[in-house]
Amino acid sequence: MADDLGDEWWLGAENESTTNADVNANTVDLKGQSSGLKKKKDGEADTVTRKGVKRSAEDANLKRKGNNVKKKKQLKSGQEQRKERKRITEESEENLSKPGSTEDVKTMMSKVLMDRLGKDALEELLPVEDDFYPHNVASMVPSKYLSKILTNWRATLKKSLFMKKTGSPCLLIVTSSAVRAVELNRLIKDFLDGKCKVAKLFAKHMKVEEQKKFLNKTNCQVGIGTPGRLLLLIKQGVLQLESLVAIVLDWNWRDAKLKRLPDIPEVKKDLVLLLKDFLMETIRGSPCKLALL
Repeated sequence: MADDLGDEWWLGAENESTTNADVNANTVDLKGQSSGLKKKKDGEADTVTRKGVKRSAEDANLKRKGNNVKKKKQLKSGQEQRKERKRITEESEENLSKPGSTEDVKTMMSKVLMDRLGKDALEELLPVEDDFYPHNVASMVPSKYLSKILTNWRATLKKSLFMKKTGSPCLLIVTSSAVRAVELNRLIKDFLDGKCKVAKLFAKHMKVEEQKKFLNKTNCQVGIGTPGRLLLLIKQGVLQLESLVAIVLDWNWRDAKLKRLPDIPEVKKDLVLLLKDFLMETIRGSPCKLALL
Protein backbone atom coordinates (compact mmCIF):
# COMPACT_ATOMS: atom_id res chain seq x y z
CA MET A 1 0.00 0.00 0.00
CA ALA A 2 1.59 3.15 -1.11
CA ASP A 3 1.94 6.36 0.98
CA ASP A 4 0.04 9.42 -0.09
CA LEU A 5 2.81 11.64 -1.24
CA GLY A 6 0.60 14.00 -2.99
CA ASP A 7 -0.05 16.06 0.12
CA GLU A 8 2.40 18.70 1.17
CA TRP A 9 3.64 16.68 4.08
CA TRP A 10 6.57 19.02 4.89
CA LEU A 11 4.20 21.72 5.81
CA GLY A 12 2.91 19.71 8.70
CA ALA A 13 6.40 19.07 9.94
CA GLU A 14 7.28 22.72 9.59
CA ASN A 15 4.15 23.73 11.52
CA GLU A 16 5.00 21.23 14.21
CA SER A 17 8.54 22.57 14.40
CA THR A 18 7.25 26.15 14.57
CA THR A 19 4.78 25.21 17.26
CA ASN A 20 7.47 23.53 19.32
CA ALA A 21 9.74 26.57 18.87
CA ASP A 22 6.95 28.90 19.99
CA VAL A 23 6.29 26.73 22.99
CA ASN A 24 9.96 26.73 23.84
CA ALA A 25 10.16 30.50 23.33
CA ASN A 26 7.13 31.01 25.50
CA THR A 27 8.70 28.80 28.11
CA VAL A 28 11.94 30.84 27.97
CA ASP A 29 9.93 34.09 28.13
CA LEU A 30 8.01 32.85 31.10
CA LYS A 31 11.22 31.79 32.77
CA GLY A 32 12.75 35.18 31.93
CA GLN A 33 9.74 36.99 33.23
CA SER A 34 9.76 34.83 36.32
CA SER A 35 13.47 35.48 36.81
CA GLY A 36 13.01 39.21 36.18
CA LEU A 37 10.06 39.30 38.55
CA LYS A 38 12.10 37.49 41.12
CA LYS A 39 15.01 39.96 40.67
CA LYS A 40 12.59 42.85 40.81
CA LYS A 41 11.08 41.51 44.00
CA ASP A 42 14.55 41.00 45.45
CA GLY A 43 15.48 44.56 44.44
CA GLU A 44 12.29 45.91 45.94
CA ALA A 45 13.01 43.94 49.11
CA ASP A 46 16.52 45.41 49.23
CA THR A 47 15.11 48.88 48.68
CA VAL A 48 12.52 48.34 51.40
CA THR A 49 15.22 47.01 53.69
CA ARG A 50 17.44 50.02 53.01
CA LYS A 51 14.51 52.35 53.52
CA GLY A 52 13.72 50.58 56.77
CA VAL A 53 17.31 50.93 57.98
CA LYS A 54 17.37 54.59 56.93
CA ARG A 55 14.03 55.23 58.65
CA SER A 56 15.27 53.46 61.77
CA ALA A 57 18.41 55.63 61.76
CA GLU A 58 16.30 58.77 61.27
CA ASP A 59 13.99 57.68 64.07
CA ALA A 60 17.01 57.07 66.31
CA ASN A 61 18.39 60.53 65.46
CA LEU A 62 15.04 62.15 66.16
CA LYS A 63 14.83 60.28 69.43
CA ARG A 64 18.32 61.42 70.42
CA LYS A 65 17.50 65.01 69.44
CA GLY A 66 14.29 64.80 71.41
CA ASN A 67 16.17 63.50 74.45
CA ASN A 68 18.77 66.29 74.11
CA VAL A 69 16.06 68.94 73.84
CA LYS A 70 14.31 67.43 76.84
CA LYS A 71 17.53 67.42 78.84
CA LYS A 72 18.24 71.04 77.87
CA LYS A 73 14.76 72.06 78.89
CA GLN A 74 15.13 70.22 82.20
CA LEU A 75 18.56 71.83 82.77
CA LYS A 76 17.22 75.29 81.90
CA SER A 77 14.22 74.72 84.12
CA GLY A 78 16.49 73.62 86.97
CA GLN A 79 18.75 76.66 86.49
CA GLU A 80 15.74 78.98 86.49
CA GLN A 81 14.48 77.35 89.66
CA ARG A 82 17.88 77.78 91.30
CA LYS A 83 17.98 81.41 90.19
CA GLU A 84 14.53 81.95 91.64
CA ARG A 85 15.51 80.31 94.91
CA LYS A 86 18.82 82.18 95.20
CA ARG A 87 18.58 85.54 96.94
CA ILE A 88 21.57 87.82 96.69
CA THR A 89 20.70 89.94 99.70
CA GLU A 90 17.97 90.40 102.26
CA GLU A 91 18.48 94.17 102.29
CA SER A 92 15.57 96.35 101.24
CA GLU A 93 15.84 98.74 98.31
CA GLU A 94 15.86 101.64 100.75
CA ASN A 95 18.89 100.27 102.59
CA LEU A 96 20.67 99.42 99.35
CA SER A 97 20.44 103.01 98.14
CA LYS A 98 21.17 104.62 101.51
CA PRO A 99 24.59 106.38 101.56
CA GLY A 100 27.12 105.62 104.27
CA SER A 101 27.46 107.78 107.38
CA THR A 102 29.74 108.31 110.38
CA GLU A 103 27.57 105.95 112.41
CA ASP A 104 28.09 103.18 109.86
CA VAL A 105 31.87 103.41 110.26
CA LYS A 106 31.58 103.43 114.06
CA THR A 107 29.26 100.42 114.00
CA MET A 108 31.65 98.46 111.80
CA MET A 109 34.63 99.18 114.02
CA SER A 110 32.67 98.43 117.19
CA LYS A 111 31.59 94.99 116.01
CA VAL A 112 35.15 93.97 115.19
CA LEU A 113 37.01 95.59 118.10
CA MET A 114 34.63 95.50 121.07
CA ASP A 115 35.79 92.14 122.42
CA ARG A 116 39.43 92.97 121.79
CA LEU A 117 39.65 96.50 123.19
CA GLY A 118 36.77 96.92 125.57
CA LYS A 119 34.26 99.73 125.67
CA ASP A 120 36.46 102.54 127.07
CA ALA A 121 39.42 102.00 124.71
CA LEU A 122 37.04 101.67 121.77
CA GLU A 123 35.31 104.99 122.51
CA GLU A 124 38.63 106.82 122.33
CA LEU A 125 39.44 105.21 118.99
CA LEU A 126 36.15 105.64 117.14
CA PRO A 127 35.87 108.57 114.69
CA VAL A 128 33.57 111.51 115.32
CA GLU A 129 31.70 113.72 112.88
CA ASP A 130 34.53 116.27 112.70
CA ASP A 131 36.84 113.57 111.38
CA PHE A 132 34.84 113.38 108.13
CA TYR A 133 34.40 115.41 105.00
CA PRO A 134 30.74 115.88 103.96
CA HIS A 135 29.24 112.50 103.05
CA ASN A 136 28.27 111.70 99.48
CA VAL A 137 24.53 111.85 100.18
CA ALA A 138 23.75 112.97 96.61
CA SER A 139 25.50 109.88 95.14
CA MET A 140 27.80 112.02 93.00
CA VAL A 141 30.26 110.36 90.65
CA PRO A 142 33.80 110.00 92.09
CA SER A 143 35.42 112.92 90.22
CA LYS A 144 32.66 115.37 91.17
CA TYR A 145 32.62 114.26 94.79
CA LEU A 146 36.38 114.67 95.11
CA SER A 147 36.20 118.11 93.49
CA LYS A 148 33.55 119.12 96.00
CA ILE A 149 35.40 118.06 99.16
CA LEU A 150 38.99 118.81 98.07
CA THR A 151 38.64 122.43 97.05
CA ASN A 152 42.38 123.10 97.57
CA TRP A 153 43.57 120.12 95.57
CA ARG A 154 45.57 122.18 93.05
CA ALA A 155 47.55 123.85 95.80
CA THR A 156 48.09 120.48 97.50
CA LEU A 157 49.29 119.01 94.22
CA LYS A 158 51.79 121.82 93.62
CA LYS A 159 53.19 121.41 97.12
CA SER A 160 53.60 117.67 96.62
CA LEU A 161 55.40 118.15 93.32
CA PHE A 162 57.71 120.72 94.91
CA MET A 163 58.54 118.61 98.00
CA LYS A 164 59.28 115.50 95.91
CA LYS A 165 58.66 113.02 98.71
CA THR A 166 58.71 109.43 97.55
CA GLY A 167 55.98 107.02 98.60
CA SER A 168 53.97 109.76 100.32
CA PRO A 169 50.63 110.38 98.55
CA CYS A 170 48.26 113.25 99.34
CA LEU A 171 45.13 111.25 98.59
CA LEU A 172 44.58 107.63 99.62
CA ILE A 173 41.58 105.72 98.21
CA VAL A 174 40.61 102.41 99.82
CA THR A 175 38.57 99.98 97.70
CA SER A 176 37.17 96.47 98.16
CA SER A 177 38.90 94.81 95.19
CA ALA A 178 41.52 95.21 92.49
CA VAL A 179 38.85 95.37 89.80
CA ARG A 180 37.13 98.25 91.54
CA ALA A 181 40.47 100.01 92.09
CA VAL A 182 41.19 99.92 88.35
CA GLU A 183 37.72 101.27 87.62
CA LEU A 184 38.05 104.09 90.14
CA ASN A 185 41.45 105.05 88.77
CA ARG A 186 39.74 105.57 85.41
CA LEU A 187 36.75 107.42 86.89
CA ILE A 188 38.82 110.07 88.67
CA LYS A 189 40.87 111.12 85.62
CA ASP A 190 38.81 114.30 85.30
CA PHE A 191 39.71 115.25 88.86
CA LEU A 192 43.42 114.49 88.68
CA ASP A 193 45.91 116.76 86.98
CA GLY A 194 47.93 115.29 84.16
CA LYS A 195 51.07 115.60 86.29
CA CYS A 196 49.59 113.36 89.01
CA LYS A 197 51.21 109.99 89.57
CA VAL A 198 48.98 107.22 90.92
CA ALA A 199 50.34 104.30 92.94
CA LYS A 200 48.29 101.16 92.26
CA LEU A 201 48.45 99.26 95.49
CA PHE A 202 46.48 96.08 95.10
CA ALA A 203 47.36 92.43 94.59
CA LYS A 204 46.49 91.83 90.93
CA HIS A 205 48.46 94.73 89.45
CA MET A 206 52.00 94.29 90.78
CA LYS A 207 53.78 92.08 93.23
CA VAL A 208 54.66 93.47 96.66
CA GLU A 209 58.35 93.84 95.78
CA GLU A 210 57.51 95.78 92.62
CA GLN A 211 55.18 98.08 94.55
CA LYS A 212 57.88 98.67 97.16
CA LYS A 213 60.38 99.66 94.46
CA PHE A 214 57.82 101.99 92.87
CA LEU A 215 57.03 103.74 96.17
CA ASN A 216 60.70 104.04 97.11
CA LYS A 217 61.59 105.92 93.93
CA THR A 218 58.35 107.70 92.93
CA ASN A 219 56.85 110.97 94.08
CA CYS A 220 53.21 109.87 93.80
CA GLN A 221 50.24 112.11 94.67
CA VAL A 222 47.53 109.42 94.82
CA GLY A 223 47.49 105.92 96.22
CA ILE A 224 44.64 103.54 95.45
CA GLY A 225 44.38 100.01 96.76
CA THR A 226 42.80 97.35 98.92
CA PRO A 227 42.99 97.31 102.75
CA GLY A 228 45.18 94.21 102.98
CA ARG A 229 47.86 95.45 100.59
CA LEU A 230 47.84 98.97 102.05
CA LEU A 231 48.24 97.54 105.54
CA LEU A 232 51.21 95.44 104.43
CA LEU A 233 53.01 98.32 102.68
CA ILE A 234 52.51 100.68 105.62
CA LYS A 235 53.87 98.11 108.05
CA GLN A 236 56.95 97.65 105.87
CA GLY A 237 57.55 101.42 105.92
CA VAL A 238 57.36 102.06 102.17
CA LEU A 239 53.94 103.78 102.14
CA GLN A 240 54.09 107.05 104.09
CA LEU A 241 51.01 108.81 105.52
CA GLU A 242 52.29 112.22 106.67
CA SER A 243 51.34 114.04 103.43
CA LEU A 244 47.72 112.86 103.37
CA VAL A 245 44.91 115.40 103.16
CA ALA A 246 42.12 112.87 102.55
CA ILE A 247 41.46 109.16 103.05
CA VAL A 248 38.55 108.14 100.84
CA LEU A 249 36.70 104.93 101.66
CA ASP A 250 34.83 103.54 98.65
CA TRP A 251 31.93 102.84 101.00
CA ASN A 252 28.75 103.03 98.93
CA TRP A 253 29.74 101.04 95.84
CA ARG A 254 28.34 97.50 95.62
CA ASP A 255 29.73 94.58 93.63
CA ALA A 256 27.77 91.98 91.61
CA LYS A 257 26.62 90.36 94.86
CA LEU A 258 25.51 93.77 96.20
CA LYS A 259 28.27 93.72 98.80
CA ARG A 260 30.03 96.93 99.89
CA LEU A 261 33.50 97.50 101.24
CA PRO A 262 32.41 96.76 104.86
CA ASP A 263 30.27 93.75 103.89
CA ILE A 264 33.08 91.39 102.83
CA PRO A 265 34.42 89.72 106.03
CA GLU A 266 38.13 89.49 105.18
CA VAL A 267 38.16 92.98 103.64
CA LYS A 268 36.28 94.45 106.59
CA LYS A 269 38.75 92.95 109.06
CA ASP A 270 41.75 94.46 107.21
CA LEU A 271 39.94 97.80 106.90
CA VAL A 272 39.27 97.98 110.64
CA LEU A 273 42.90 97.13 111.44
CA LEU A 274 44.05 99.75 108.94
CA LEU A 275 41.88 102.39 110.63
CA LYS A 276 42.79 101.30 114.15
CA ASP A 277 46.56 100.97 113.76
CA PHE A 278 47.37 103.76 111.30
CA LEU A 279 44.68 105.89 109.70
CA MET A 280 42.88 107.18 112.80
CA GLU A 281 46.19 108.30 114.26
CA THR A 282 46.99 110.18 111.03
CA ILE A 283 43.55 111.86 111.05
CA ARG A 284 43.81 112.96 114.67
CA GLY A 285 47.23 114.47 114.22
CA SER A 286 46.78 116.36 110.94
CA PRO A 287 44.28 118.21 108.73
CA CYS A 288 43.56 114.89 106.99
CA LYS A 289 39.96 113.65 107.10
CA LEU A 290 37.94 110.61 106.13
CA ALA A 291 35.51 110.66 103.19
CA LEU A 292 32.86 108.10 102.28
CA LEU A 293 32.57 107.91 98.49
